[in-house]
Amino acid sequence: MRNFRGILVVAAGTVALLGGIAVTTASAQNARPVTVRHLGSCRTQGDFAICTASGSVNHPSSIHVHVSASPGQHVSGAWNVVCSKGTGAGSKGGTFSGHASVAVPLTHLLRQNYKHPDSCIAAADAQLGTGGHLHVWITARN
Repeated sequence: MRNFRGILVVAAGTVALLGGIAVTTASAQNARPVTVRHLGSCRTQGDFAICTASGSVNHPSSIHVHVSASPGQHVSGAWNVVCSKGTGAGSKGGTFSGHASVAVPLTHLLRQNYKHPDSCIAAADAQLGTGGHLHVWITARN
């Protein structure tokens, strides 16, 4: 009888655990899928090459600038985001720098002035530290 009670407790715990997994899975299935949108890009080459990418997006949750360089080298850049929500609008801007290569692009989060904006316009530029090929692109997640 004692072993039987132990089996019931283990079985009840297993059912409770599996029930929790099923709820978690159902919640994950009902989550809105994340969409990554390409807003704009530019490519250039040469000594100390520089280019600017820009674009707009509705209801972004985040916006990023990505920079790749060939050969891999130090890059620097600046960005600006103007977002609106309702009848309000505001902007944020800044700079970024780091090492970028084709295999491992530099990625930088562009801050927004609203947590859930209606729309945003983003622009970013980057410059090579020496010479080569430069690719700058902006993406947003909805």
